Amino acid sequence: MSSITTVKPTIAFFGATGGCANACLAHTLKAGYSVAALARTPAKLKTQLLAQGLSEETLSQQLVVIQGDALDVAATKRTLTAGDGLVNTIVSGLGGGPRLTFSARRPLQIFSLDQPTICESATKTLFNALQELYVEKPTLAANKPLVTFISSTGITTGPVDVPFWLRFLYHHLLAIPHADKGNMEALYRKNITESDESKRLFRNIVGVRPTLLFGSESINDGIGLNKIRAGREQSPQLGYSIRRADVGQWIFENIIKNGAQGWEDEMVSLTS
Repeated sequence: MSSITTVKPTIAFFGATGGCANACLAHTLKAGYSVAALARTPAKLKTQLLAQGLSEETLSQQLVVIQGDALDVAATKRTLTAGDGLVNTIVSGLGGGPRLTFSARRPLQIFSLDQPTICESATKTLFNALQELYVEKPTLAANKPLVTFISSTGITTGPVDVPFWLRFLYHHLLAIPHADKGNMEALYRKNITESDESKRLFRNIVGVRPTLLFGSESINDGIGLNKIRAGREQSPQLGYSIRRADVGQWIFENIIKNGAQGWEDEMVSLTS
């Protein structure tokens, strides 16, 4: 697969090999949508999707894979404009690989990431890519995309969204990766609330905050949306865990399929 194709993507995926985003991508392709995905290793993405039951024909007809890094502005621009114009929806499931760390100054922060600022840095790259595209082709700004990004509970500015027994884990052991998610959220919030509408890069945003993730990206690994609870920042749903496959399906059903109706400009807590 390459960017030279007759496919005209309407949705762009970043972090598509990650569990939640990969499950969402599989549902999206199965439903017949055309997609562009940025991947450092296209072969890995293709293998994952074939394992999800998608056919070679579906991938060739509906998916454009752009090889590159989410911190590369040029690769990001190619992904956003893989069709005739700008995609109308962006799904970002970016995140770093977990690793153990130790600091005498912060002995409780034992979990970190191989790229501790990946979410914040990739968000800035996306911003730069869109800014350049709007300058190069001003007509693109007439139809700005909706962006959905996967974050985490535990960094809310509203009521507490983490059960008491998880708070030590979230606020101490997972402080480093959560700080990155928090910085990412702050960037999106600041941009979407710009008083000068011309400076806004997106039509709107939807932040998805799952609680502790487990399970694989396989769409057969989910327990079903009827068992998933979704809350808003001012009225969150408290819970302990959720399967990656269920997060992916929730994003597909509510954001891609139903156009984010009722969820735009929300930070959605998800738990099972």
